[in-house]
Amino acid sequence: MIKGFMQRLGGLAAGLVLASVLLFASATNAWAGDKIYLKDGRVIDGDIVREVNGSVWVNYTIGGVEQKGAFFGAGDIDRIERDVAADPAPSDPIKPVQNDTAPKAEKRPGEVRGVVITLEGTVGIQFAAKALEEAIPWLEEQQVDVVVLKINSGGGLLLEIAKLHETIVNEFKPRFRTVAWIESAISAAAMTSHVLEEIYFMPEGNYGACTGWSGALVAVEGRGLEEVLYLMERASAEGKKAPEIMRSMQIEEPLSYNKSKDGEITWYNTEEGEFLVNATGRILTFDSVQAEQCKFSKGTADDLETLTRLLGYPEVNWLGKHVPGEIFPISRAEDGMRTWRDGVTKAEDNFQVYFVKYGLSIANAQSAQDRASRGRFVGEARRHLAIIERACKDFPNLKLLQGLTDEWFEQQHELLRELMRLP
Repeated sequence: MIKGFMQRLGGLAAGLVLASVLLFASATNAWAGDKIYLKDGRVIDGDIVREVNGSVWVNYTIGGVEQKGAFFGAGDIDRIERDVAADPAPSDPIKPVQNDTAPKAEKRPGEVRGVVITLEGTVGIQFAAKALEEAIPWLEEQQVDVVVLKINSGGGLLLEIAKLHETIVNEFKPRFRTVAWIESAISAAAMTSHVLEEIYFMPEGNYGACTGWSGALVAVEGRGLEEVLYLMERASAEGKKAPEIMRSMQIEEPLSYNKSKDGEITWYNTEEGEFLVNATGRILTFDSVQAEQCKFSKGTADDLETLTRLLGYPEVNWLGKHVPGEIFPISRAEDGMRTWRDGVTKAEDNFQVYFVKYGLSIANAQSAQDRASRGRFVGEARRHLAIIERACKDFPNLKLLQGLTDEWFEQQHELLRELMRLP
């Protein structure tokens, strides 16, 4: 039944759908996607697996007991709400909260305005250039002077680093004093931060381990490695950092330095320097103490008051709402970043579900015995496909990672049109 559909899906997407169908075939109630309102007042939360002439078969759970293929006749149904919980449409990633306390008045003479924006999660997914770009209009409207990028990430996708560099270098640095505040910046997160001249650490902060990986944890080598090394040489120059530092973070080269009487530091990718930072055969990761000793870090701060002082200001008007448990005010820009992370995480977690539901709708349409039933299933398929398209539009890297293309989407729309042409 699904074979013809799989042939039309093609490539990676087809493989994902087939794997997902096999995975979820015995557990279609794993998501409560549909609400069936019955005329007797009951509401069934489950998943419609088949529909014919208004009657439905539903998988759902009641009292902890799984009900598979429960039948509800068309005459018993008042209305149906589809995909109520299973397909949360990705929200506008930078739609701001309405309770922001940032001042709207013109700045006072001498006033310095700042915000803290967190960059967390996987680089290229939750930690992405697009989310940063969408914060800029609000930052400009509020006449922000200082943007602190608080980094807490174990790395991610190499393909996103150049995009982040472009956004930070071309969009943020010309507009705002942009600095990094490092809680943890590993691999791609450290490589992203490297274009910033000012890097501050939290006491537990770490930064480095920038080895690139592909496939099943195979280190990048050959031309791929050379391209990444070159990318980070440029990043080192932009961030006014000795290239030897990042090189020791990328490949197993030693790192040492000499310090002159006036405090100037000379770096070596050998062990010849007076101070050995990283021995031969290891990948460098700075902690906050090392980073400050060798002047890679501008200082260590565990709170905003200390960071303000390290930045050289007697006072900064940190915009946002004070929230219990948070160490900095939550501005609209930060709220937008958190909304982005929530949205992309939900989309990522539900991507297989989107494909399963799309595939099942196509399969049901192909097996429908009359045009009316086929039309209902095609309508469902179009709705599921629209959810996939919107997730890919809002979060472009998900589209790339799933191997989806504009051509693939065009093929699916043509497939749906063909189904509706059948008698």
